[in-house]
Amino acid sequence: MKPRLFTALFPPEEVVRELDAVLDRSMRLRWVKREKWHVTLCFHGERADLRRFHALKEQPAPTLKLHGFGSFKGGILWAGVEGRLNDLAQAAGSDENWQAHLTIARGYRKQPMPDFTSATWTATEAVLMSSHEGAYVPIARVGLRT
Repeated sequence: MKPRLFTALFPPEEVVRELDAVLDRSMRLRWVKREKWHVTLCFHGERADLRRFHALKEQPAPTLKLHGFGSFKGGILWAGVEGRLNDLAQAAGSDENWQAHLTIARGYRKQPMPDFTSATWTATEAVLMSSHEGAYVPIARVGLRT
């Protein structure tokens, strides 16, 4: 299988700690490792348009916070992301069906989740990532306009 590329925003460690602190790890889920927690702006497949990626530097750095939990078909548990991300996601290459989220676990079966809202943060960097056989490797980084 060839590597898959995606553009992501990574929350700061303080937000990662806040989220981790409210999760009930006794739930029988396949938890995503904390170091992989990210907000995907766009999936690119095997190739990314590097000019488009580097043009993200013209996009304003969004102020974000994690809020609440939800799930996708197939048992994907996620934390919601609030903030103005649609323009940034579309500039990265996503379509209008894109939904801001941070994947936490797989195998979710509608267990109760706590109320949760993280501290706000400003995402100042977008990262082009490669995903291959479970490993994430940063390929390129671009600062967002602050």
